[in-house]
Amino acid sequence: MGDGDVVLRRVRTDFGDYEEDVIAEILARLPVKSLMRFRCVCKSWRALISESYFVKKHLSYGERGITESAHRLIFMLDPPLVLDYEALKSMKDDDYGDGAGAQFAVTQLDFPVTKSIADSGYRVGVGSCNGLVCVQVDFEAIMLWNPCTRDSKVLPKPPRVINSKFSYDFNGFGYDSASDDYKVIRGFTDYLAMKIMIHIFSLKTGSWRTVEDIDYVTLIMRQGLFLNGALHWLCNLPEGGSRILSFDLEAEKFQKTIPLPYDDWFFDHLIHKNCLCVLACPTRTNTFNIWMMKEYGVKESWTEVLQFSLETYAEHFDDYREYFRPVCILENGVVLIDEMGDGQHLMVLSNLKEKKFKHVVEVAKNWEFTTVIYRETLVSPDVHTYKTNNVS
Repeated sequence: MGDGDVVLRRVRTDFGDYEEDVIAEILARLPVKSLMRFRCVCKSWRALISESYFVKKHLSYGERGITESAHRLIFMLDPPLVLDYEALKSMKDDDYGDGAGAQFAVTQLDFPVTKSIADSGYRVGVGSCNGLVCVQVDFEAIMLWNPCTRDSKVLPKPPRVINSKFSYDFNGFGYDSASDDYKVIRGFTDYLAMKIMIHIFSLKTGSWRTVEDIDYVTLIMRQGLFLNGALHWLCNLPEGGSRILSFDLEAEKFQKTIPLPYDDWFFDHLIHKNCLCVLACPTRTNTFNIWMMKEYGVKESWTEVLQFSLETYAEHFDDYREYFRPVCILENGVVLIDEMGDGQHLMVLSNLKEKKFKHVVEVAKNWEFTTVIYRETLVSPDVHTYKTNNVS
């Protein structure tokens, strides 16, 4: 019997028997999937679960660990695939085998269909925040999508770039807590003038604005990662080495760069346990190291948390290739690696404790795709349906 069944037995659907705030407190502690079912119990519960203050309470409880808030990894394919972390955690070594036993951990998602935009299957993950996934569809259209509630919203078309010297280089999606607003960033670079132009979309106002004449930086990754009210990109410095560049969503401007563990080149970045992480491959070695900044903005807090060898991978697979990209780190220390080479993309599960590499599933061939990590929430992509209530 699940949590939802217990609630149905303990709480009547008539608000006359229990105060609304008591019922809200009980329901706010349940996972999203249970709440989606409970919307059908009665009109009162459906209205409550859709209220702004309840959605924010449920979101807050998930952030604090009071409510179960499952995380998922989406592969932006056609159709999108989603990886269930909990399913991986419950698997034993014997379940992996040649990868067939792990197929149940990866399932297909129904991508929203809308007549307002063309959809040829080309999709790029721009980012994720509070359960909303921002997706670029067919180069120009941008959609906000909650895969758990299946709600979606197509954003107004971004401004046209008249100057052909600008090329589309980077993007990002995050939340500005000061204005209670979700924002989309699209960045363009003029390599001749060495300048950057940014388009910023505000979900609250439903409009785009442009910021121009920004000094040029070389960004390594296109997708910005949201953390602490800012978007983050790994960038190369003109004088050599790498740094993390942050864009403050409240001030809508770039901040000073965040130092890395040591002066060298870094190749990728990710977020784990609400901390920035970077990938390093020391010169003349076949080892990848993942460093975590345990205290935001403090260089001395960088700590090496994981290390794995490409030679170990070569021992396990005949079709050894030389490029890996860690996608995420699981709570049990398992690393998911998005492996690319010869036009193929494989997802590999690395058991670091036993120094084993296991295929989980082959997700695509001859196709460029992005990945986005999201967590299950009730947050709606239509901010205009919300009221401005506070959450205690």
